[in-house]
Amino acid sequence: MKTPTSADALRVARALLGLSQRDAAKAAEIAQKALSAAESGKNSLLETNLQLISFYESRGIEFLGEARIGKEIVRAGARFRGPTGPHTVTSEAAEFHSEPYGISFLAARSLLNKEQAYIAERSGLPLKTIRALEHGATRSEATAQLRKFYEGAGVEFTGWGDVATGRYYRVGVRWAAQMSQDGSGEVAANGDVVDG
Repeated sequence: MKTPTSADALRVARALLGLSQRDAAKAAEIAQKALSAAESGKNSLLETNLQLISFYESRGIEFLGEARIGKEIVRAGARFRGPTGPHTVTSEAAEFHSEPYGISFLAARSLLNKEQAYIAERSGLPLKTIRALEHGATRSEATAQLRKFYEGAGVEFTGWGDVATGRYYRVGVRWAAQMSQDGSGEVAANGDVVDG
């Protein structure tokens, strides 16, 4: 039996695939209104959540998170399925999706569920730079600044790069786990303490 995932993870999965809500809903054979509800976490049907999970998994997405009965999913997110690390034989790595960039800023923004203008204002970067970085532009100082902003907001980037091919595997994002000040448990992205 599949476990449903969070609205955050569903938004990240769609962002990783670069699909609009309309395109994702059509491909997953659900109503766009149902997809929108699932991504907002409001009035969403369990059946819709599970149908979206199956659709995204069929496209090479792996959902992340730690679930406990009666509790919200913590460390939720999504990434591309891929080899576990650089030690993987090259022929095996070729079977998996790879990306030309090791960071998906679009997926990070989707996890936060914010508009580009909000990210630009809070990160101190121009809106045009945010747009460019989300489309794969590489600007070392701006990339470092935006990454630092997202990590400060509780986003953890996933993935690893293959030096030989210049490709990146398992690219994605999830909420970072942080220990509470007294060490009694993890603090979820929303500030709730999860019993350890």
